[in-house]
Amino acid sequence: MKVLLVTGRLARESVEKAASQSGIDVDVIELPVSVAAFLSPEMIAEQLKSRVCKDYDFIIVPGLVKGDTSIVEDEMKIPTFKGPKYASDIPMILNNLEVPLSKLYPADYIFKKSGVEEYKRIVSQLEKNTIESSRNFKLGKEVKPVYMGLDFPPRILAEIVDAPKLTLEKVFSIAEYYKNSGASMIDIGAITGEDNSSRIREIVPTIKEKCSLPVSIDSLLPSEIEAGVEAGADLVLSLDHGNIKELKSLPKDVGIVLLPTNVREGHLPNTANERVESLLSLYKNAERFGFKKIIVDPLLESPINPGIAKSLESYILFRKSNQSVPMMFGVGNVTEFMDIDSVGVNGLLACLGIELGASLLLTTEHSVKTRHSVYELEKTVMMAFLASKKDKPLKDLGLNLLKSKSKTEYEEPSIEKVEVIETGTPDASYTPDPEGYFKIWVNHKEGKLYVSFSSSNSDRELVLRGVSAEALGKKIISLGLISRLDHALYLGRELSKAETCLQLGKSYAQDMDIFGED
Repeated sequence: MKVLLVTGRLARESVEKAASQSGIDVDVIELPVSVAAFLSPEMIAEQLKSRVCKDYDFIIVPGLVKGDTSIVEDEMKIPTFKGPKYASDIPMILNNLEVPLSKLYPADYIFKKSGVEEYKRIVSQLEKNTIESSRNFKLGKEVKPVYMGLDFPPRILAEIVDAPKLTLEKVFSIAEYYKNSGASMIDIGAITGEDNSSRIREIVPTIKEKCSLPVSIDSLLPSEIEAGVEAGADLVLSLDHGNIKELKSLPKDVGIVLLPTNVREGHLPNTANERVESLLSLYKNAERFGFKKIIVDPLLESPINPGIAKSLESYILFRKSNQSVPMMFGVGNVTEFMDIDSVGVNGLLACLGIELGASLLLTTEHSVKTRHSVYELEKTVMMAFLASKKDKPLKDLGLNLLKSKSKTEYEEPSIEKVEVIETGTPDASYTPDPEGYFKIWVNHKEGKLYVSFSSSNSDRELVLRGVSAEALGKKIISLGLISRLDHALYLGRELSKAETCLQLGKSYAQDMDIFGED
């Protein structure tokens, strides 16, 4: 394959360097403009028709070029597309030319969308062709059912912790947030030691009606489980050796999750072998009672204490013993017990779940530090499932979960012939703005930035909200709420920090170093 890359004078060296890192045969042509973004399709077509005589499979023009590259293609009779906006992304695009490029949009934009679209195509095809069995089945009555099992990507089950304590409005708000974050099912977490059957009867149909998602009931108490199922729950967490006989008459179209425990007698098997033996025995009983949609949970535990390695051993041993029963992976048991950013932990655990054949990933965002966990798991599931289908590592898939770090390094401008001035430490002095002052905060549930303004003489107060620091800053200027340049600089810095916290799911406090230790 032979590709021609078009660029301008300033970017030529960067483009050649980036192109050399790919495995594709590439020529780079420099057109007579300083900045490649100043090129137009008409100018490119005019320049190339008199300068290019070789046969190329593709012509790729800079991603920042405005307009339709069909003009170039019609003139040159060579397929012509837009490349990435930044030269550093050229190797990724050249090494993945099976992803269809666009004549209208930059390649990096197309590449980011391609992974999600491919994932959805694969899952849709699986749903059309799958025959229900103990290996794969559907969950969900009176809502769009969720297909799950060993041939599907793991589904995200998002728990509303201590749901009976909350108002119906609060429960629905959390459920809707989870749904928008990527959850496939909503789990109603019961309160240990209490019987809240009447509240569960209210909560289950409310969520199903308003969110149109399957719902599970998370309790070991038979009365709560029966109440949840009667109200329409599609999945029960959990049955164990202590309650399964009382619940053997549950409808058989309801899914059940089996635990290797007998909580009623206070028994939890310690070793991996004991857990697997317990689960296999319980599974036989569940089959004997007529249950068809069975999931097992060998119990994922937190690192160090009690120890994640031995719990992973339980999953490995169970999968060796049984190749067809779906498993549940309690990811929240890990993220909630680690003071470590959840994004990488969730990413790794989702990958482990897929390798082990887990079909259900249970998590919650009960604590502040686990905010965005549902989104993080869903994104990783897409990446890992695609990687498994392509038999490749989790890179260059058209998807990523990089939040605090970057994949590529963007080239710095040369300052060899420019005067450099050191600024020193910032001046800590403060002069009030005669127009007034601002208070900034972040509402993560709404996904909004808030800014309140109070005038110096207290005769004017208002609140602005939005998702963009730039848009809020411009609105503040247009309303005449700020008069000092140093105040404008401060406000811009704080709004930018608040927007970063909104995107990362991090708590924000004005004047706080957001990347310092909490």
